[in-house]
Amino acid sequence: MDPRIIPLYYLSSLAGLIMVAGGIWLIYKEKIYIDQESKQVTEIETPIGKFKTNVPALVLFALGFVPLIYPIVKSAGFAEEIRIQGNVKASTFPVQVYAVIKSDSLLQNRDFSLEVPVVEGSDGEYKILYIAGSMVLEDRADLRKTQDGKIQLPDKELLVSAKERFEPAAVAPVPPEFQ
Repeated sequence: MDPRIIPLYYLSSLAGLIMVAGGIWLIYKEKIYIDQESKQVTEIETPIGKFKTNVPALVLFALGFVPLIYPIVKSAGFAEEIRIQGNVKASTFPVQVYAVIKSDSLLQNRDFSLEVPVVEGSDGEYKILYIAGSMVLEDRADLRKTQDGKIQLPDKELLVSAKERFEPAAVAPVPPEFQ
C-alpha cells in the first residue's frame, strides 16, 4: 500500500466517526425535527420497544459508517486477482508450478490454473517456475497482457532424461525379529 494514502484513510475514518458520533448526539438530544412548526419528533416502534427520534439524525448516523468502514475494507488486502493458465507436458511427475504466492502440483499431463493477486508496486510480471525432478524451467507472466482477468501462458514441455529422473534408494527388507 502506498504510504501517502494512509493519512487519507485516517482522515476518512475520523470524518466517519464524527458523523456517527454526531448522529448519536442529535438522536439523544432530539435537536433535528422533521416538522419545524410542530417540533414533533418521529416515534419508531420496534420489537424491542418504542424509540423517539428523527430521520435526518438517523441518516447522518447511517452515512457515517461509509467513511468509517471504507479504509478498513480497502486496507484489509482485498486485491484484484488474475488467473494464470497454461499446459504442461512432462516425462516425469510430479511437476510443480509456482507463481509467487500460489502453487500447483501436477501428477499427470494437464492444464493448470493459479489465481494470484495483483501486487501494488510490482514490476508488472510474475515469475513462473516449472520444477520436474532436477529440471527447473522459468517463464514470465506479464500482467499487462491480461484478457478478461486471465493470462494464458504458452504450453511447456518438461522432458527429463532417464538418467536425470529421481529414483528412490532401495530399502533393506525388514528383519524377521521385527515382524
